[in-house]
Amino acid sequence: MDNESLISSLRQERDRFLAFAFCRADLLLELSENHKIVFVSGATQAIFGRSVKELIGTAISDLVLSHEGPVLKHLLSGMVGGVRPNPMNIDFKSKSGKIQPLSLTGYYVEDLEKHYFISCKIPASIAATSPKTMRQAGGDIVHDRVSFGQTVTEHLKSNPEDKLTFIELEDYEDFAKKLDKDAQSELSETINSYLRASSSEANSAASFGNGKYGLISRPDLDIDKLTDEISRQVKDADPDGVGLKVEQASIALADSGISGGNAAQALSFMIQQFAHDQSENFSLADLAHSLPEILARIKKTAERIIKVTEGGDFVIVFQPIIDLKTREIHHYEVLARINDETGSPQDFIRSAEDLNLIKGFDLAICRKAIKWIQNNPSDEYTRSIAINLSAASIGDADFIKQLTPLLTPLKDDPDSLLFEITESTRIPDPVVANEAMQTLRNLGHKVCLDDFGVGEASLQYLRQFQVDVLKIDGSYVRDALEDETSAHILKAIADLCRKLNTKTVAEMVEDEATTQLLINCNVDYGQGYYFGRPCNDISIFEEPDKPQTTGQRSGSKETWV
Repeated sequence: MDNESLISSLRQERDRFLAFAFCRADLLLELSENHKIVFVSGATQAIFGRSVKELIGTAISDLVLSHEGPVLKHLLSGMVGGVRPNPMNIDFKSKSGKIQPLSLTGYYVEDLEKHYFISCKIPASIAATSPKTMRQAGGDIVHDRVSFGQTVTEHLKSNPEDKLTFIELEDYEDFAKKLDKDAQSELSETINSYLRASSSEANSAASFGNGKYGLISRPDLDIDKLTDEISRQVKDADPDGVGLKVEQASIALADSGISGGNAAQALSFMIQQFAHDQSENFSLADLAHSLPEILARIKKTAERIIKVTEGGDFVIVFQPIIDLKTREIHHYEVLARINDETGSPQDFIRSAEDLNLIKGFDLAICRKAIKWIQNNPSDEYTRSIAINLSAASIGDADFIKQLTPLLTPLKDDPDSLLFEITESTRIPDPVVANEAMQTLRNLGHKVCLDDFGVGEASLQYLRQFQVDVLKIDGSYVRDALEDETSAHILKAIADLCRKLNTKTVAEMVEDEATTQLLINCNVDYGQGYYFGRPCNDISIFEEPDKPQTTGQRSGSKETWV
């Protein structure tokens, strides 16, 4: 074979290998020992806005966003020693400044001049539970508490040897006030990048807000080194050069003594507890030193919830919702009271949601309320009642399948039962949730969206869901007399709902002055201690001769939670 034929054969062989490589990649890179590009092939113009000639000799670090440096460094260092790392998503930038995430993996070859061979693929978007409709597995967006809990549960099934770590920047809320918006964003992006670089799969890190983070990592990750680096970044961002104390605690899953569904439930519960802004039942010190006690506490809590649910160990009480203009009772909200406990079962409900046990409790409430309707008919008084359903329940396709048969006894009088969808937790699947709401509405039951104005997704929910009633969060009502902005918001919500043919309910109505303000704002109904405290005897609201319990509220709003 002559030289020309040999060269042609080698080129064909090269092109054949490139063709195989491009079956799994959009771009191929070869890097020198000092991470400069020595070979590139693929969609260079589309991704970088640069030609092959322009890219040769460029350091790959110059092509990524600045806060992605730790992730890139971690990826490349992980290849040394003959290891091919799992794909890791990194944000690159084009010549024009456009951001393009790429999923990278590759191989380091000692015998080929210590070069790195990188395969780059444009990643698919994955669904998220956050208000953003889509989230990239790479980039500076990481999991929120809901999606992270789901990720940990799935990860545990096949990787029990990995670690779950919680990280907290103490007093972060006060610290953040010293930073402008850009500085806060830059610090957040940098911390998220360090977490992603340290995570086992590059998308197994979470930011819960207010300086709290979560991470799934390999067993050999040096957590102290990671937190030291985060601490240094915080100090650099501090205008005073002081920084914050960074606390961390890790669970070695294989050594925790938990397994299977119990482990997933326990870990998910711990994540939710840690992520809550003001959790008095969970601390990093507890996690670091008292894991068995925490697990025992979680088990006891779950057993208590199951016992209450299955045994119906609770009662229902009623609070009237009044037509503000006529002062007649429109319907009643059903509130749960756990036997042997006093006051609102807020902690019980939150724990049920965090442990994924709320659907069973919601169904138990429905059974008890439906039975009450059947046993307490009245020709003289309106006895329509509203049941609260957790967002976690209504967003679960199996829940509505279990609920629908329970409603059969009310098919001739569906107005006797309404449903309020609470936003104490984020709706996991808005499409499924809306389908469930429309199923209830098609059966003749009215649906109310509760807590409007308090959650991030309230306006989004109003657009996504067709509902009959909107309940305005009590915080606006409570402040409306003293705060002109709150009053304007009340009126704006009421006017919008009228255009949507949706009725409005205002919570926390405490006096006549507030009632008149709500009437002037065109709010339809009111609920609060001014019209009646929750009571297990509904006749107290129907018979004028019976004393009604009214008064000023001393605590938070009165709901099922």
